Amino acid sequence: MRLILVGNPNCGKSTLYNALTGAHAKTGNWHGVTVGESAHRADLNGLSAEIRDLPGVYSLRSYSMEEKVACRAIEEGEYDLAVCIADALTLPRSLSLVREVVRRGRPAALVVTMRDLLEKRGGSLDVQGLSARLGIPVFALSAHRRADIVRLRAFLRDTAERGGAMAGTAGIPAGRMGAWDRSAAALLEGVYLPGRKNSALADRLFYDPKFALPLFAFILLAVFFLAFAEGMPGILCKDALEGLLADGAGGRLAAMAEGADAPVAADFLRSFFGSVGMILSFLPQIVLLEFALAMLEESGLLSAVAFLTDGIFRRAGLTGRAAFSLLMGFGCTAAAILTTRGLENKPLQRRVIAILSYISCGAKMPVYLTVASAFFPHPFAAVVALYAAGVLFAFAAALLLRRLIPGEEEFVLELAHPQRPRLRPVLRSLLFSAKQFIIKVATVVTAFLIALWFFLSFNFTLHYVGADSGESMLALACRAFSFLFYPMGVTQWQVALAALSGIVAKESVAGTLALFYGEQLSAAFTPASAVAFLIFILTCSPCVSAVAAAAREVGARRALGMAAAQTGIAFLLSYLVYGLLCAGALAASLLALALPVLLFCLRKRDHEKIRRSKKSKSERVHRRDIRARLVCLRAPAARAGRPRQRRAHGKKRHARRGRRSRLLYDPARGSGALLRHRLSG
Repeated sequence: MRLILVGNPNCGKSTLYNALTGAHAKTGNWHGVTVGESAHRADLNGLSAEIRDLPGVYSLRSYSMEEKVACRAIEEGEYDLAVCIADALTLPRSLSLVREVVRRGRPAALVVTMRDLLEKRGGSLDVQGLSARLGIPVFALSAHRRADIVRLRAFLRDTAERGGAMAGTAGIPAGRMGAWDRSAAALLEGVYLPGRKNSALADRLFYDPKFALPLFAFILLAVFFLAFAEGMPGILCKDALEGLLADGAGGRLAAMAEGADAPVAADFLRSFFGSVGMILSFLPQIVLLEFALAMLEESGLLSAVAFLTDGIFRRAGLTGRAAFSLLMGFGCTAAAILTTRGLENKPLQRRVIAILSYISCGAKMPVYLTVASAFFPHPFAAVVALYAAGVLFAFAAALLLRRLIPGEEEFVLELAHPQRPRLRPVLRSLLFSAKQFIIKVATVVTAFLIALWFFLSFNFTLHYVGADSGESMLALACRAFSFLFYPMGVTQWQVALAALSGIVAKESVAGTLALFYGEQLSAAFTPASAVAFLIFILTCSPCVSAVAAAAREVGARRALGMAAAQTGIAFLLSYLVYGLLCAGALAASLLALALPVLLFCLRKRDHEKIRRSKKSKSERVHRRDIRARLVCLRAPAARAGRPRQRRAHGKKRHARRGRRSRLLYDPARGSGALLRHRLSG
């Protein structure tokens, strides 16, 4: 049996999908969690079925990119039962999509989620009465109750077996199909009570910018403090785990190898466990960040932040829905790129993917802490500054890309229900993220470190020369491109190799530095070159997995072009930072002189010829180009004589920068009446 889950965004489809199949699809209390089709086998009380989780849609007339995936799956009709998922709190609105699915003539059923929230609001739902009125099977449940999931399996089994027998025929008797022509209010009259309509305190607070935005900022700062500040749980757990793996297990095994007269093996074990131990020691801090993101998702605050920050994002050429992708970028850039399918159009998706590399993912955190701990007395402040700088770089890139990749932005968002975060889904998401990090370190990073040690310890004749030797195969190869790092104050080929290893995985940068220098990074950097190197890591191209994810979304050629451009910009920024830190006032003066010239060259030159009316003074059309919201609008003063004519030599008046508008003076409305109208284009 083939079942598809169809419904509006944020109605609980992925939660039911995971509960029925045991899969680990991304869930969250926000719009657009599911951006692609997922399929998995499920056992419905002895009936083997394939369940497909589709992105949320409001109608079969697709709107955004991920909705087209769901609409295509429904229109192709390659399923035996369409399970329509509806939120109990917004059931009247959900019926329009159910109507479209049912009218396709295929077997369908309705599953209503969040029944517990409906009951808390004093509402009720008569499942039998609604089923009789709609003519399709109806089931209501709370997705987080195991007993309800057990009953849902039995319901789907019975419905699928009956629906399978009717495949290819109309799923509803012809006499009852006319009931769907009634409005949603008429269909639900007498069988559904929505409960209290007044917003709860959480609704009012979450969507109040004076409360929600400061709360969001406070939560982020608190999480960073707990994770990175000296003496806090993140640092304490990191030091304990690093001592256990690097000094404990690695030291004992290396001593055993030396006792067995195997110096090469001892060198390998000491280097390997030192690098892997350093990377794994950052797991507690990553868990703290992931826990904060999971709590923001489950509570509904993430959806509120996206709604409240839409105005800020629009100034940068984005929409509020980009907030989801950017916040996911703090966890993993590759996963964040996949969420961009939920954006409204391709140009907007390309802009968001291009700026995601500036959002510091969890893999960059080990590099920040490794370098910052060696050169800054307060690593917490340094790490917070790097994360903030990444956000500023992202917005600056978005402003630039708004001109390079034009496209209209539209904002449609399903507001999440503010609720108390449930501990079970939060812990499940947390354990899954931790497991993914450990698996990545144990496979990709470990394989890379083993290969790295081999090519660093042997020359081209396969003689052992030691990892610190400059005669190894990799040392000779790295000297060919290490000159690129000279302008940022880095002259050691080992650092160039560490930066190159970030192409595979950003965690490898910290592991490679630990392999060469341990905790003695002062041999590789000066304070100025350390800052420049951190800026390079912050702004360079993401890892291979993120580039591959971008290639799936925007094409391989465009993804590789983005990666090359980001790496080139990262080199230039690191050179600039190092020059400013070393040359000081001279470099700052040169930059101050060059910046106005650059802005002048990039200014928008968009002019429009304006012809004034030659009629009476009261009917003249006066046009002024102004900056929106920065100029006081006043009625134009009447003047005697003919309008001014342009100069004889043909010079044109240049319109002022900003939004172009025209001011119309209407004498019929009084001397102070002045209408402002936005010009097209």
